[in-house]
Amino acid sequence: MLLSTQTSNTVSRFGFEKGIRVLKDAGFDCLDYSMFGMRKPDDPLCGDNWRELAEEMKKTAEAVGIGFNQSHAPFSFRWQDKEVEMNFARPMVERSIEISGILGVDTCIVHPLHWFEYKGHEEEARQLNLDYYRGLIPVARNAGVRVCIENMWQTELKRRCIGDDVGSRGADLASYVDEIDSEWIVACLDIGHSGLVGEEPQDAIRALGGRLKALHVHDNDYVSDRHTLPFLGRIDWTQVTAALRDVAYDGVFTYEADNFISRFPDDYVFEALKFMEKTGRYLISLI
Repeated sequence: MLLSTQTSNTVSRFGFEKGIRVLKDAGFDCLDYSMFGMRKPDDPLCGDNWRELAEEMKKTAEAVGIGFNQSHAPFSFRWQDKEVEMNFARPMVERSIEISGILGVDTCIVHPLHWFEYKGHEEEARQLNLDYYRGLIPVARNAGVRVCIENMWQTELKRRCIGDDVGSRGADLASYVDEIDSEWIVACLDIGHSGLVGEEPQDAIRALGGRLKALHVHDNDYVSDRHTLPFLGRIDWTQVTAALRDVAYDGVFTYEADNFISRFPDDYVFEALKFMEKTGRYLISLI
């Protein structure tokens, strides 16, 4: 099984070429390309020459000697503003899928739409997102990239604590994939998000079964979305790896644990990345 991690922290620190080279040298097999910057119109990939930039990134990665297994579409938009949604947010999400195709990505994680309160509006949220993901199928097909629905959480307005959201539990996420019924829409399980809503990640994995095609691997304390390294929180990694083995998970073991390295200084972050890599290999050995 291949080991991957997101590019967000190192590319933000060092720029694209050095950022991915640091990850390659730390021992990762492939990368999850973070496109979070595309939430702002001044991001280079939001400009007119985005195709040329994506092609150049692909060539740079080939020269470094590493590829991209998955990507993460931008998501922090004012979706409630219809003008923003139609004229910027949706076009940039669709563009991120096209960029993923240029980079040779297999799966692109696209967050569901969930800007409004979920509790009490579950069916409205479901229909909105079924339509949203169905609308992405032509783009995904043309790019040759599968779109992954990710399980989410939300802070409840009245109780001010974390509660359920779109696809937050394994069975719910599985039902989206089944109802859409397209080879281009699959599931990404964010392991930390499962714990936050009170479902053990291993139970979500088993509920998803073969629908599970991508992972966001990180740990937390079941209270806050810490995105830290496995074994630094309370998730039971023996159980998680056993569940991945039981469902014959055939995707990549992909970290989304950049908060672990965020406070390491630039001249020492490489040592932290090597420890992340070693921890990932251990977890893969358990699978």
